[in-house]
Parts: sequence; structure tokens; C-alpha cells
Amino acid sequence: MPAIRAIHLTRVLRAHGAPPGASRVEGRARQEALAMIERDALTHPAFSYRILPVRELRGEIVDVGDATLRVPELVAESGELTAVAAATCTVGGALEARVTALFEARRPLLALALDVVGNEMLFRVADRAFSRIRREARRHGLETGAEINPGDSGTALDQQAALLALADGERNRITLNAQGMLAPVKSLSFLATLGRNLSVRASGRCDHCPSKERCRTRAH
Repeated sequence: MPAIRAIHLTRVLRAHGAPPGASRVEGRARQEALAMIERDALTHPAFSYRILPVRELRGEIVDVGDATLRVPELVAESGELTAVAAATCTVGGALEARVTALFEARRPLLALALDVVGNEMLFRVADRAFSRIRREARRHGLETGAEINPGDSGTALDQQAALLALADGERNRITLNAQGMLAPVKSLSFLATLGRNLSVRASGRCDHCPSKERCRTRAH
């Protein structure tokens, strides 16, 4: 998949404004972080995905031919699941390196602002990937259902490796460490369900995250 232009994402975030409750000082740090991303080319947003036909569905086990996935969340699916899309997204590793450098330089407010903006950009990349998958699914007469992330409620983190391989995430230099976490840190993977009469996609990926109540980068 072609990379997304970072400047487009920073413009969107700048227009969207700071999260509710942000102070004036935090707002200025956010604007400085966005300017830093543009000036120093700190992000390289990209995604990749593959749509795979479902060979067999056995309870929470999905057989896609190349691999099997364990997705307990699908047990409650009442529609006709015919395919899944495995996707990976990233904004690259330069931003996290700059965040570390800012903390070491004792500029924690700017470091935190940059980290938050990096998370928001990653979510925007994931939205772009999901939209591309949805358009491709429609061309084949299929609906798009749930977006499922490894590590969230209903899907174990150990499914990360299978998703990374199925989505060809290494094309965008995304790798997996021994703890099952993606690198660069500002990366994510997800599984999208495709078929007919599927459950409607939740209002946002944050709804399933166990940290949603205390997260300052929750979608707004």
C-alpha cells in the first residue's frame, strides 16, 4: 500500500483541535508538536492489508487457508462471515525516538504532546485502512462488520503475529518483539470482518480498549 502523506494528517488534527479539557498550555504544546512533525518529517504513515476468504469457521477459530486465527469475539456473530481483512498500520519510528529525546532534554510537556499526537495520527491511519477495506469489500458485494484489535477484550495478544504475517506488515518495517508487541511502538494491527448481515461496527476502536476511561488520546 502507498504511504499516506503526513502533512494531510497533521492538517486534519490541527483543524480538529485539542482534546476536551486541554489547558491553554497543553494546546500550545500540541501546536508545537504538530509543527515539529511537519518540519522534521517525524512520521511516515503507512498501512498494508490483505483480504482473505474464510475457509471454515469453528466457533472462535477462523481458518483462512494461510493461517488459523482465534477470535472469541466472533462467537456472537450471527451474520454470514465470508472473509476477513488483516491489516497493519504505522507512523514509523522517528517520532518515538524524538519523544525519548525530549524527555531526556527535560521537556516533558512537549514530549507528552508529541506522543499524544502520534497516537492520534496512528488512529487516523487505521481509519484510512478501514475505509480502503470497506470500499474493496463493497466492490465484491460484501458488508464490513467489526474491527477487532489483538489485546483488546475478546481477542488475545498472541494473535498479533498471525495478523502481522497475513497483512504483510514487514513491508512497512513493522516487526514483533518477544512480548508480542509491535515495533515501531506507534503501530497497530486489526482484523476486519466481511460478509453479509454482520454486526454493525462499533462507534470506535476505543470502545473495546481496557484503558479507555483513563486515556487522554481517546477519539473525540
